[in-house]
Amino acid sequence: MAQTKKKTTARTKRRKPKYTKQAQRLQKEAIFSAVLLVIAVIFIVRFHSSPQHYQLVIFYPDQETVTVRYDTNFKNAKREMQKQIDDDNGNPAILDEQGNILAIRYGVVNFRTKTCGENTTYREEISGNDGYTNGCYGADGAYLETDDRGEEVRFRLSGVTGWVKRSDVEIFNIYDSEKVQTISHYMLKDHSLIHYGTTDITKKDYAFTLNIGTADVDMGKDRLYSYDGHYFYHEYTQMIDDLRNDTYQHSLNAKAPHYNYYQFLSHRAKTSYVSKEINRYISSYLGFLQKPTQFPCAETNSQLYEEGYSFIEAQNTYGVNALMMLALAINESNYGRSEIAITKNNLFGHAAYDYAPNENASGYKDIAAGIAAHASIFLNRGYMNPCDQSDPDSNPGPNTCYTNEASRYRGGYFGDKGSGMNVKYASDPYWGEKAAQYYRNMDAVLGGKDETRYTIKVLQKQLKTPLYSQPDTASKILFYTPPAEQYAMVIVGEVQGEEVDNNSTWYKVQSDGVLNNARNMLVVEPDHYNHHNDIVYIPAAYFH
Repeated sequence: MAQTKKKTTARTKRRKPKYTKQAQRLQKEAIFSAVLLVIAVIFIVRFHSSPQHYQLVIFYPDQETVTVRYDTNFKNAKREMQKQIDDDNGNPAILDEQGNILAIRYGVVNFRTKTCGENTTYREEISGNDGYTNGCYGADGAYLETDDRGEEVRFRLSGVTGWVKRSDVEIFNIYDSEKVQTISHYMLKDHSLIHYGTTDITKKDYAFTLNIGTADVDMGKDRLYSYDGHYFYHEYTQMIDDLRNDTYQHSLNAKAPHYNYYQFLSHRAKTSYVSKEINRYISSYLGFLQKPTQFPCAETNSQLYEEGYSFIEAQNTYGVNALMMLALAINESNYGRSEIAITKNNLFGHAAYDYAPNENASGYKDIAAGIAAHASIFLNRGYMNPCDQSDPDSNPGPNTCYTNEASRYRGGYFGDKGSGMNVKYASDPYWGEKAAQYYRNMDAVLGGKDETRYTIKVLQKQLKTPLYSQPDTASKILFYTPPAEQYAMVIVGEVQGEEVDNNSTWYKVQSDGVLNNARNMLVVEPDHYNHHNDIVYIPAAYFH
């Protein structure tokens, strides 16, 4: 059958559309605009990715500033700055394009850059753990260096050396009298070291003064600089030079570091005072004569009134110093008169986080219950416990909690940001000093029976040092010292044991952790403490 051609009608044909001249013009304009947009994006990307320029300057004492050179590489700029330092050429610094100091020879770190409800986190240099502080309680730290990327700043503050994000702090020239009006320092008055602290280095007034104890050596009447309260210098610059070289050889007391007795005394050291004496101090000396019924309360009202027995009972049951707990309560609750003390029977700031303290704080049925909870849960099972919030190892070997490092345990004393309760308990870097001063004041009024009653030894920069069940390294290791810059312990005696580094003397130590009756294992969740049973040993050779 012959095939026939299909007719193609106009309706089935597809013709190329025709555009008007106006449509063609609009099309060209659209293409042109798109090209311009692409060029603009490329320009913006190139502009923003162009090398940062770093300005190396030298600050001179007469306020003159001289520019040495510019660099596009921060590490190179640091290298050039070091050459100026090696030549002892003024106070060299590196500035960014906005004139902010990124690195400097002699500077101060300003932590007061956030609202008071915001903490600043940092990384502890010696342990690698995270720490935190709040510039509204202590504004300044010693500037030590900036990393090669220009992203982190190394500092010294309240006994800790750490690294903080540069974006979280400011670096000021220590000689800039406009920006640096006050910094932390000490003065020797009547043989006592007085700490002057600031919460705003741009203002002339100091926020607090604290007595940190009797000076062990004569350091003169001039201003003293220290960012740990242990080693002191007359010259800020000499302190910075030593800290950068990880030494204290040029300090005024290099051979006799100072440790505030009440700040580094363990909670395991029982007070000499009884409940009647504590109540007499609260009523006769502090002037509190009854419990409050509302907040705010009358001047003679306090939740501390007649609670001496509650503190002593907690000490006898849980093995934590009654006067230390009272000092902490005074510091945290404004002498038992704060809102959470009155409305929630919470003297210790439990769960009173900086961003919303009143809303989050824990509540108790009465003050005695709050004191017992502090002694039992927060101290005995928490800040005093080498196994705090860690799971027992299924195969413990030398230690019952070696798998997971304790969460809050950094030593059983008030301490500072380098060690002790202050590391994890408070964002105030000087919380330990403040609580210690309340203890000092009470002891002085009551007769000084606790002062120097105990012997304290401090182990410095020796992480995870073993504490033994007997004066022999072959005996059971009961726990290790925490990852902290120092570790203070109460020495209850000396014994002769295995010779370690040509020294057979061992220290008998009041254990922070609770031991079982056989004294061969830590109790992970203790419900009491026995001062006679809970003893550990450490070689005297470990102390240099």
